[in-house]
Amino acid sequence: MRVRGPFNVTAPSLAAGVAALADRAHLETAVAHNETWLAWTTAEIEKLGLKVTPSVGNFILIHFPDTKGKTAAEADALLTSRGVVMRAVRAYGLPNALRMTIGTEEANRLTVATLSELMGKKG
Repeated sequence: MRVRGPFNVTAPSLAAGVAALADRAHLETAVAHNETWLAWTTAEIEKLGLKVTPSVGNFILIHFPDTKGKTAAEADALLTSRGVVMRAVRAYGLPNALRMTIGTEEANRLTVATLSELMGKKG
């Protein structure tokens, strides 16, 4: 366990990933989905007054203020209570940020609505 990578995957998972990359239609659909929802999610979260680190991947890094009631830890707790799981990045030296994977339309909209509530914005 001490020598394995933090995000290691199994051999069957690797095989599935290779097969998915060979499926051009699936790959194109996934890229189009990510391009659409990455831009939308980033813009909507920035409208709430939160900073988002620019990304070209399938995730974004959302920075939260130190303001009581609006911190990353409080956002994480509220999101988790709604079934939205993000990755806390405190261990990476970013105590006021959360990493969000771009998900389904439903998940992205739920995340934005929940963060809107947290930030006291009307959504």
